[in-house]
Amino acid sequence: MYEKLIKDIQKKIIGNEFKIKISIATILSGGHILIEDLPGTGKTTFAKSLTAAMNLEFKRIQFTSDLLPSDIVGYTYLKNDNFVINKGPIFTNIVLADELNRASPKTQSAFLESMEEKTVTIDKETFNLPNPFSVIATQNPSDLSGTSLLPESQLDRFTISFSLEELNKEQRIELLKNEHNNLDINSDFKFDQNVNEINKVNVNRNVIEYIDNISEHIKTNYSNTHISPRCLKQTINLAKSLSYLNSSKYVTYQEIKDVIPYVLRHRLNIVEKKEFYSFIDEVLNKVPFPDGK
Repeated sequence: MYEKLIKDIQKKIIGNEFKIKISIATILSGGHILIEDLPGTGKTTFAKSLTAAMNLEFKRIQFTSDLLPSDIVGYTYLKNDNFVINKGPIFTNIVLADELNRASPKTQSAFLESMEEKTVTIDKETFNLPNPFSVIATQNPSDLSGTSLLPESQLDRFTISFSLEELNKEQRIELLKNEHNNLDINSDFKFDQNVNEINKVNVNRNVIEYIDNISEHIKTNYSNTHISPRCLKQTINLAKSLSYLNSSKYVTYQEIKDVIPYVLRHRLNIVEKKEFYSFIDEVLNKVPFPDGK
């Protein structure tokens, strides 16, 4: 089933097969995705194709320097002597925060409550967001003009982050033929049914201990790095979703090793992006499995 879902998405997205798969797992686990890359590399197309294939409601917010929090969450206005709530575009299943780091910190903070609590407060009244709800945010590299760094409190709310793969010559030619852009995505995917099955995936104590050991190793050897309990919980939930996509009824060490680079990529500011994966390989090689296997 998931092979078909991935192939449906690849009608629009060339390559990036595992990143498609882990993005599906992230949304199934209720998490959020951060895609960092240069302009024009297909970040928005990736998000829209993923949402269409999963049959979820989608809205896009283009972030600019003059965007206000009320443009995202909504506002109240007076109509016939009564105050009326006008809900913003955040009330959807998947919201695409396009070029999130082009907005002011005040506007970026409008996502903090929704990403953690799955609620939105408008003029002291709190509303539940639709279920499921996930944020897919894109950002340009921080050294480009007109961008500002995302605060750690917001970065930690994203479950995974990645950049899209650079296409080889044949893939670029296929893209330039424009055939993928003309294909529609027709999918029979049912979200609730799959989430119920994910909840049945078992996580052994040894696997949980392995995750905690990785966290302790990083904190012990790199004291200026913060690995939050939220991060560890996200890792478990994401690993369960990925195990389900792999047709497994329990989480293995391999699922943990597969998701860790994506979970930690935006949380570790102690290493350069180009050195990150060699750093993660070193950590995973030094942390033994709890049962000695």
